[in-house]
Formats: sequence, C-alpha cells, structure tokens
Amino acid sequence: MTFLNFSEVSISSTMQNFDPITQEVLNDPEYPATLVPATFQSNGCKILGTMFMASGKGPHPVILLLHGFPGNEVNYDLAHIFRRQGFNVFVFHYRGSWGSEGNYLWKQTIEDTAEAIKFLKSDLAKEKYRIDGNKIILVGYSMGGFAALYSSIFHDKINNITFLAGFNAGLFGEIIGNNKGLFQYSANTILPSMDFVKCESAEILLTEMVDNQAEWNLINHIEKLSQKNLLIISALNDSTAPIEIHHKPLVGALKLAGAKNVEEHILETSHSFSDKRLAIAKIICTWLDKIKF
Repeated sequence: MTFLNFSEVSISSTMQNFDPITQEVLNDPEYPATLVPATFQSNGCKILGTMFMASGKGPHPVILLLHGFPGNEVNYDLAHIFRRQGFNVFVFHYRGSWGSEGNYLWKQTIEDTAEAIKFLKSDLAKEKYRIDGNKIILVGYSMGGFAALYSSIFHDKINNITFLAGFNAGLFGEIIGNNKGLFQYSANTILPSMDFVKCESAEILLTEMVDNQAEWNLINHIEKLSQKNLLIISALNDSTAPIEIHHKPLVGALKLAGAKNVEEHILETSHSFSDKRLAIAKIICTWLDKIKF
C-alpha cells in the first residue's frame, strides 16, 4: 500500500536527519516550544485541554490526540515527541471526565471531537497557539480511535488518521446487543472506570453502543474511510479491543473497498502498549514524516 500525496512539501522536509524520539529540537528563543492550558466550549460546557506548542513562529500543523475511556492513558509521551517533530498537539478531556463540565456519554465524545476540530480551525487557535487549521491530523487511542475515524467521515479535508488500539463501537454494540451475558460481563469490566467519569451507570454507556450499532459501525462507513490515509496499529494480546473484533474486520473491509493508503501493524503487546512505547512512537513518527499536505 502507498500513501496519498497531499502537497509537494513534506512537514519534515527540513528535519530529515532529526529523530524526535531521541533528540531535542533547537528551540526558537522568540517562539519557544511549550505547553499551555487550552479550553473550548462544547454544548455550553467548558472542556479542559492542553496545547503542546512546537518551536517556531509557525503556523504549525496540528495533531488532535484523542484519548480513550476513561482517559488514564493520555499519551503525553507521544505528544512531546510529535511536538519535537514540528507539530502542535492538542489533548482534551471529554465532557464529564477529568474536570471538564457536563455528563459523560459516548455520543458526547463524538460531539466534543467535532467542537475541538472547530476550535483548531478558529482564528483564536491560529493567533494564540500558532496553528494551521487547514492541516489537522487525528490520532486516536482506544475509544479515541473510534472518535477519530468516525469524525473524519464528516470532514473531507481531514485525511490523515491514526487508529491506535482503536475500538469499533458499533460492531461491539451489535455483539453485546445479541448476548445478554456478554453485555453484563462488559458492564462489570468497565465498572472500575466509572469513578473517573460523570455518568450514572456502565449499562447506560453500553446501551448507547447497542442503540447506535448501525451508525457507529465503522465498516458501514467504509466507502469514505477507504479514501483516507490511515495508520492502524493494534495489540496482539489486547483484551479491551481484541483484534478479531476491532482490527481484522475493519482492515479486511478496507482492502475489499480498494483502499490504497492504509498501513497496518499488529504488535505483540497489550492494549496500553506499555512495553512498546518507543515502537509505536517510531511507527507513527515515520508515518507522519510521509504526510504531505
């Protein structure tokens, strides 16, 4: 599989010999690399986030780095690496989680992602955070991977998406909707995570998946997704997003649809990639290096 060419000049054309994983970038004293708090509004609620700002005047392309449920793994290590590579990186917390206002629901992770994209395209983001809102890349982990892929189908100009241990919420909803025992087992499994979100019960979240199983099944949007430039990284021993459900059917459907710009990796590790952090950083950085806007 090959990659789409989105322009004549690569983001990394001036950084070909630089390794953002192991090297520090030479800092611009006037426009230094930094990280700052950044907030936006979603349906009247304040959403809390962090903006990692790359060195240099910019404007910089920006990575919207979407965490999963409930957000214990925020992938800040990757954010710092991407920032050294020349990208601004924005991480935020969905409504009802980690201090953001409102209540937590799966559908609101989608809505909040849409509002985050609007925020990154705003004049405020351009002026205050040195962002090029026309160059947005989505990198989503776990349920954030679902939010990234699903959100991209509504944005024709957002073509570069990483699906990291991603979750196909609709397909999972179909499976648990047809198996009451598995539904309850899943509710018990995610129960410890409910302490970190403002939501009445795990059953409410799982019922959302069941009720939206057709719309949220990424395979049902394969025509649009097959036109994107996708990096799909999964974990062989993943018990949270097993590859038999969340990776293989999606990749298979993309191949059947004739997708030409898909890169896939299955690493021998678990859902959090705890022993493969450098490996996933290298894979994603190499992929980012090839992107041309």
